Amino acid sequence: MKSQSETDIQDGNNADRLSDLPNHLLLHIFEFMNIKCSIQTCVLSKRWKDLWKSLTNLTFHHSRDRSGTYNKFVSHILSGRDDSLPLHKLIYFPLTSKKKIRYFLQDSSNSSKTTLLEVMKYAASHNVEELTTYAGPWLIKNFELPHSIFHCHSLTSLKLDFGHPYSSGRSKIMFPKSLNLPALKTLHLSFLTFFTSENGCAEPFSTCKMLSTLVIIKFCLEEDAQSLCIFNSNISSLKVASDCTIMGDHSYEVVLCTPKLTSLTIMGCYSFLTPSTCDLNFLEEGNIHYRFCNKPLEELVMIGWLHLLANVKKMTLKFRALNRFPCFVRLKSLEVELESDSMIFDEIIRGKVREMVTNLLQKSLHARVDIIMKAGLTFRY
Repeated sequence: MKSQSETDIQDGNNADRLSDLPNHLLLHIFEFMNIKCSIQTCVLSKRWKDLWKSLTNLTFHHSRDRSGTYNKFVSHILSGRDDSLPLHKLIYFPLTSKKKIRYFLQDSSNSSKTTLLEVMKYAASHNVEELTTYAGPWLIKNFELPHSIFHCHSLTSLKLDFGHPYSSGRSKIMFPKSLNLPALKTLHLSFLTFFTSENGCAEPFSTCKMLSTLVIIKFCLEEDAQSLCIFNSNISSLKVASDCTIMGDHSYEVVLCTPKLTSLTIMGCYSFLTPSTCDLNFLEEGNIHYRFCNKPLEELVMIGWLHLLANVKKMTLKFRALNRFPCFVRLKSLEVELESDSMIFDEIIRGKVREMVTNLLQKSLHARVDIIMKAGLTFRY
């Protein structure tokens, strides 16, 4: 019996079905392809020649090269794209392996900085809605972020990440004192230094009236700064992470005025003073991923953070912090993460965890408790 494809060929039914698709479907297919492959379709026929110019989602995900060829390619795409079309999403994610660090540390051409600046300015001028940029700190140092990106009224999601798996040291990428982003809903900041006002406080978020999710990873404040103020009446999810290798011996106060906050995550090691906050009446979820560094007053500071979570319903925490927790009265779900990779859950450890959890939940007797190990095992009490 002949296959359907053989029958179609014999009957003359060998039409180019892909080319028969409407442009918007072809462009949607392009979004699942490497951007270089998308551009290469221009050689297929006259119909495909300019099709890529209508892309509204651009992803530059590449490995850096010494010749700067890819930087030229990025510039070619931006200059060749149809300027009449708005830009929905732009991701700029240059990759650098550990082997290439020495070369880029010695590179004085600033080509990476120039390309990143071009990408961000282009996004702002084309009404971008979602912008994500990644760049290692040794590639982009002492870089002034373009003002236009912080005055982009179409922007709903902004992710600025100047960290890298191999990075170390303090970031010198400065974040502005205030923002003019009326549509912004999600803001993710990594390895940035915040400008501070004359009162020694950094408070850039209050003008973002639509902001609901804020993530701040391994930040710094200007010298002699005292506190990071997070004042926003709409934020519902907040994650703050610190790192002793980035912040050094500096300890900042975090001041919260986030009355609609429902989820709070604290990560890293002790670098914050006891927090100041307004009432968090809607807070339901707390996550503590904390490394103790044996700094002065560290435990007291941590207890201060924990008191913010006294009325949460769901919590995830590290095993070593269990005995530092107060009692919780509303807790319905607790996840305890153990750092051991062993597949054997020792009875002594099991008993110790059970004892701590019992003390912790003496006022929340019906809470569900899951003990999660790195090895993938989960035990429920």
